[in-house]
Amino acid sequence: MKNCKSRCLAILALIFISGLIISGCATTGMKATDIADVTGIWVAEMAAPEGAPGGPGGGPSGPMKFTFNFKANGNNLGGTFVGPMGTENEIIEGKIEGDKLSFAVNVNAMGNDMKINYKATVSGDEMKLTFSMEGGMGGPGGGPGGGGMQMPPLIAKRQK
Repeated sequence: MKNCKSRCLAILALIFISGLIISGCATTGMKATDIADVTGIWVAEMAAPEGAPGGPGGGPSGPMKFTFNFKANGNNLGGTFVGPMGTENEIIEGKIEGDKLSFAVNVNAMGNDMKINYKATVSGDEMKLTFSMEGGMGGPGGGPGGGGMQMPPLIAKRQK
């Protein structure tokens, strides 16, 4: 009887400790307060490429403007993107992990379908975005004969 009681206590202690370990692991995971608050409008600008109308630094109306209207729902990210041509596109495949974002946008530029993959890091009211393009006109920009073209990073600022 004494041996059975010792075993039962040892099993209960093991179950209790396992429960503490499991609940400790669960509490060290992502909490809602750890997710970057990105809902709202963010704007980034980039100098127009060399040879674009208006030369370096912008086209006829200045730098190229990128507007992101993010809608966060827990770890999921959606919303819309408006690029330099003024066309609104849906944000797809959006994820938020702490201060890191990843999402994509399908666009059509001059009759060429492209997917732009974004990765971003949020710091307060600033976001550093890197992006690469898939598809498009071929060669270094993607499509037949080309891989995704890596572009210089963008800095987006939250609009208040």
